[in-house]
Amino acid sequence: MVLLPIRGVEAADNAVAPAFKPRLPSKSVAGKGCIVEQGRIPAALRVWFAQQQRALPWRVANAQGMRDPYRTWIAEIMLQQTRVEAVIPYFENFLRVFPDAQTFALAAEVDVLRAWSGLGYYRRARMLHAAAALLMEKYQGTFPPTAAALRALPGIGAYTAAAIASLAFGERIAVVDGNVKRVVARLFAWELAADDKQLELAARQQGAVWMATLPLDELAAAGQLNEAMMELGATVCLPRNPLCDVCPLRENCLARQAGRAAQLPLPKKAKKWVDLEMVFLVHRVGERVLLAQREGGWSPGLFEPPSILLAQQSPAQAALDLQGLATQSAAALQDHGVVRHTITHHRIRAFVYSLVATTERPTTSGAQWLDPASVPLTGLASKVLRCTFA
Repeated sequence: MVLLPIRGVEAADNAVAPAFKPRLPSKSVAGKGCIVEQGRIPAALRVWFAQQQRALPWRVANAQGMRDPYRTWIAEIMLQQTRVEAVIPYFENFLRVFPDAQTFALAAEVDVLRAWSGLGYYRRARMLHAAAALLMEKYQGTFPPTAAALRALPGIGAYTAAAIASLAFGERIAVVDGNVKRVVARLFAWELAADDKQLELAARQQGAVWMATLPLDELAAAGQLNEAMMELGATVCLPRNPLCDVCPLRENCLARQAGRAAQLPLPKKAKKWVDLEMVFLVHRVGERVLLAQREGGWSPGLFEPPSILLAQQSPAQAALDLQGLATQSAAALQDHGVVRHTITHHRIRAFVYSLVATTERPTTSGAQWLDPASVPLTGLASKVLRCTFA
């Protein structure tokens, strides 16, 4: 395949490695001067994907190659900001508990959060649940077939809508996620940051160009192309140490030709972290633990052992304060050290203490004596309990 330059950029010389020149996408990557025979890249990607795709539980298709929209929806939401390997067991369990939209919509929120517990970003689960209710109310459980209509459901943005519409209904609409942006940034050597809106727009425009080249008689083609792009970014065109030698687009990648594949796209702006120190008290009676349900902040509705933000007092003194507030028990405290956790731009150092008693004393803090396995826990609570039950 012959690669032409983006407007205003010199073409790469296959014989002699060119000096690197920063590139930016033209105002319209859909115009002339992007790639000759635009259809060859989508065709190459689809062939590569058919041969190299990972076997994943949500990649179940019918005879026409189309996916179930419910399974696709659940998977795409779970995969947001979560590794594929971590999602697999949660996805399989979720589908066992909630096999269809109707069962899911009728479930109690506490059961939904319990099935989600450990995945983090619990707002996703609540929005899923709200969308399932609306799906039953407005659409009688049948998913609307277009990305535009899907976006009316809570928690479904442009990416998720495009993924469901293309994979389950064949709509020719490009998905754009971090993997896709990385692939196109390197393919065209665009000197843009990973979180630059210009890169997202350019990737979306280029995706539309490729979608227009797909065979008209292949309904599954759009979903296959979208998944091929995401799979390439997830398994080959990696953020660090890209595997250029096995990439199906290696001969056409301007960043590779310039020796810049590992540097593009440019880094995102650094996060501004908030550092917190907390003290947790795990009060046990047999297998039951004193747990409080969070009402605000991160992970509302989920359960944690009683905790306190560390101010001027020492961790040990804060644990004693918690002991008096929670149960007024005189049992000796055990120090379990520090657990570290990050969530929504917060870096937390949690000092963990526990006490073991024989009687469930009444509490004045609103906490309840519960079996931790019976309620949804925050990710931090799971770490804290593992520390004390070890």
